Amino acid sequence: MRKDKYKLRITIYLTLFLLGWAMASCQSDARNATRIPPVVKKSKAQSQNDALLSLSDLINRNIDSDINYFKRAKIYIEKELYKEALADINEAIDEKDNVGDYFLIRGKINRELGELDNALEDAQRAEALQQNSPDLYVLLADIFQEKKQYRDAVKYLNQAILMAPYDGGAYYVKGMLLSHQGDSLAGLASLKVAVNLNPRLLRGHQQIGNMQLKLNQYNEALVTNTNAIKRFPDNADLYSFRGDIYNILSNPDTALIHYQKAVSLRPNFENVLFKIVNINLGQRQYYKALVSLGQIQKFNPTHKQLNFLMGYCYEKSGDYPKAREYYATAFSKDPTDLQSRYGLWRTRQQASHLNSPLYSEEDANSEYRLLDTSRIKINLIQPRGTTNLSIDSTRKVKIE
Repeated sequence: MRKDKYKLRITIYLTLFLLGWAMASCQSDARNATRIPPVVKKSKAQSQNDALLSLSDLINRNIDSDINYFKRAKIYIEKELYKEALADINEAIDEKDNVGDYFLIRGKINRELGELDNALEDAQRAEALQQNSPDLYVLLADIFQEKKQYRDAVKYLNQAILMAPYDGGAYYVKGMLLSHQGDSLAGLASLKVAVNLNPRLLRGHQQIGNMQLKLNQYNEALVTNTNAIKRFPDNADLYSFRGDIYNILSNPDTALIHYQKAVSLRPNFENVLFKIVNINLGQRQYYKALVSLGQIQKFNPTHKQLNFLMGYCYEKSGDYPKAREYYATAFSKDPTDLQSRYGLWRTRQQASHLNSPLYSEEDANSEYRLLDTSRIKINLIQPRGTTNLSIDSTRKVKIE
C-alpha cells in the first residue's frame, strides 16, 4: 500500500514537471517570435553612401526628382562635394523653381565656392519666396560682411541671433565683423565660440589661425591648425598655412614638407608651388626648383615670372644657352623687365668667357706678349759665406 502511494506521488511530480517545462517552452518560443532584432550600427559615411545609392535609384526612376535631387545635394554638402551638390540643386530648380529651400541650398553652395554674387542672388530669391530661417539670415549676413557691406550684415546677423542664439555660423559672422572693426581679441573669442558650436566650420578654423598669426601667436596658430587638420585631413589650404607658419619661424625644411603635402592634394596649387620654388632657390637647390616650375608651366604657361625664374635656375645650373633662351622669351614679352635683360647680358658674358681660350694668341699688334722662359736666366741664391756669432767669451760658432 505504501509503495503504491509512493509511486503515485512520483508520477504526479513528474507530470507537473513536464507540464511546467512545456509551458515554459511555449512561452520562450512566443517571445523569440516577437523579439526585435538588434539594429545594425553604421558609420556616418556608410549611412551617407547608402542614402546616395537609394536617392540615385529614385532619381533614375523619375520618382519625385526635384525632392530627391535636393536631398542628394544636401548629402553632397555634408561630404564637402560642392560641385556635385551644385549640379544636383540646379536640376532640382529646373524641375521646380518656386521653392525657397532650393535657392537657400544653392546660395550656401555658391558661398562655399566663393561665388558671392551668385550666392547673394540665390539668398535674396529665397527671401522673396518667404523663406524665413536663421540659416538664411546667417548666409545673408556672411555674404554682406565678405562684400564689406557691414550695415546690412549687422541687420541680418541680429535677426539670426534672435532666432537661433546658439548658431555657430552666427558667431562666425560676428567674429569677422568685430575683426573688421579692429577688435581682434573679441573677434578671436567669437570665432572660437563658433568653432565650439560647429566643429565642421572650416572657415572658422582658418580665420582663427589667420588672426593668431597676425597677433604673433605662433604656437596657438599651430595648435589650431593641428586640430583643423584632424577634422579636415584632405584640405590643401590647411597644410599650406602650416607651411607658412614654419616659414615665418625660419624652419624652411619643415615648411617644405607641408608645402609638398599641399601640392600632393592639389597639384595645381600655384601659390604653394612658387613658395616651394623660393625655398629651393634660397637653399641653392636649382634642379628641384626647376621641377616645381615645370609643374606651374603645365597649367599656367603664361605666368609673368615663369620664364625669368626658369632662366635664372638654368643660369645657376651652368646651362647658359638654355638660360639665355628663357631670358630672351621673358624680355620679348616685357621689354621693361630689367631682370631678364641683365640675365641676358650675364649669360652672354659667361658664355663668351667659356668659349674663349685660356691664353690669347700672340700677334704683331698684341699689346701683351707671352714670356719666353727659355731666354730667362735664373741664378740660384748663394749664401753670403761665413758668419761668426759670439756666444760667449770662450766659444765661437762658424756657420757656412
